[in-house]
Amino acid sequence: SIIWSLYLKETEKEDKELANSLQVGVDQLLIFVFFQAGLFGAILSAFLVESKKDLQVDPVQEILQALQNHFAVTASQPFEVSKSSLIVNYLWFASLGLTLFSALCAVLAREWLAKYIPVSPGRHSSDACQRLLRVKRAQQWRLESVVAGIPLFIQLALFLFFAGLVLFTWNTNVALGVLMLFLTIFAIVLYILGTV
Repeated sequence: SIIWSLYLKETEKEDKELANSLQVGVDQLLIFVFFQAGLFGAILSAFLVESKKDLQVDPVQEILQALQNHFAVTASQPFEVSKSSLIVNYLWFASLGLTLFSALCAVLAREWLAKYIPVSPGRHSSDACQRLLRVKRAQQWRLESVVAGIPLFIQLALFLFFAGLVLFTWNTNVALGVLMLFLTIFAIVLYILGTV
């Protein structure tokens, strides 16, 4: 029994250091993710509401087409979704999904870290086995890499959003699309220079 309490006492410091280092990162990440996910999600949702209209028949256009067909004999064109509208919506929905996924990952990491350090220090062999199991699972699941990878999901979501924005604006107005492309390339260059 003495050896187990000595073992647990020695490993407690190591466990607390790991948990605290990840905890600080996860707490900062949660603040950023929720702020960013909320703000970015709201902005993205506004764009999705607008771009989703391109995926379905406009009822006003349908009524006008029916009236036109009633008074003149012309063949009506079936509604077709443009490829660019589909791509923009794919990019933006993927961006929204990645943003929400990163928020979920941050919450799960926070919960797991809260359970990583037991409330009361153990003294028995069963406590030592549980501690070893927690450490092995953290290593097996690559917890540190997973926590460090959460911001990459957010960054990828932003790049997907900007790619969709460039395509969306390009189809609306080429000059605006070129400006958005230039700003996106500038942001990517700054990102690369800032992270390398």
